[in-house]
Amino acid sequence: MSFTGAAARLHISQPAITAQIQRLEEDLGVQLLDRNRRSVKLTRAGEAFLAGARKTLLQAEEAVQAARKAAQLEVNRLRMSCPPSALREIVPGVIAEFHQMHPDVKLDLFTCHTSTTISRLQDESVDIGYVRLPVEVRGLKVVPVHREPLIVCLPRAHRLEERDHIRIADLQNEKFILYGREWAPGFHDRLAQACSKSGFTPTVVSEIDEMYLAPTLVAAGIGIAVLPKMVVSSNSADIVVRDLAEDSVFSEIGVASRAADASAFVASIEAISRVIGRRYSLQPGS
Repeated sequence: MSFTGAAARLHISQPAITAQIQRLEEDLGVQLLDRNRRSVKLTRAGEAFLAGARKTLLQAEEAVQAARKAAQLEVNRLRMSCPPSALREIVPGVIAEFHQMHPDVKLDLFTCHTSTTISRLQDESVDIGYVRLPVEVRGLKVVPVHREPLIVCLPRAHRLEERDHIRIADLQNEKFILYGREWAPGFHDRLAQACSKSGFTPTVVSEIDEMYLAPTLVAAGIGIAVLPKMVVSSNSADIVVRDLAEDSVFSEIGVASRAADASAFVASIEAISRVIGRRYSLQPGS
């Protein structure tokens, strides 16, 4: 192609395109084009430069397309976390309802303890998460969505088995299997404070990082456990479940998100969680 033809194709003047090529050759320190009055052709250096330039332009276009695709994925994606103990009742219903409302949104679910969910919200690796309350963290919005009584999980033939309701004070001399404070500080401290008000500090024989482990340890005779009712709601061959007498000590779950996040998907999870959470919220003795 001639300089005149190239100028017409690029919609710039022929002198301008000539000047640009000359500046490029000066910058590179090589001659790219062998030109005379009759023809223009690439030098060997020009051929090498053209191949590299085409590759660079292709990579740039691929980068543009990848960025646009990633942006689109972010728009249609929600990352959610929850403690494993919430998976049995609340979360499945929320996910099902969310997918009905937003069928084109990819929902990524991660099982995380409360403390981990808070950290992941802060570093923006999740968008919303369920946490065991109380939780107060600057920059996070926490909406309570579920509340239920605590129960006492005892091994069979325990001295308190015949009681329908057990007071915290009745557990003073028991060995506790306790959900670790590092996983849900607010939940842990609420139970510890209740014990303190009853005049004792619980003797912790085993600290666990997952509530569903507790009934197995109780059945083995290691100790007793005070748990949310959803974790273990019925008796079995090896354990008995009794309501805690104190209504003031309870389990509460909230949904947490970044306060500045105005995402419609986050708001949707919050709204659905209120409805589903209320459905599964229990009263003492139920």
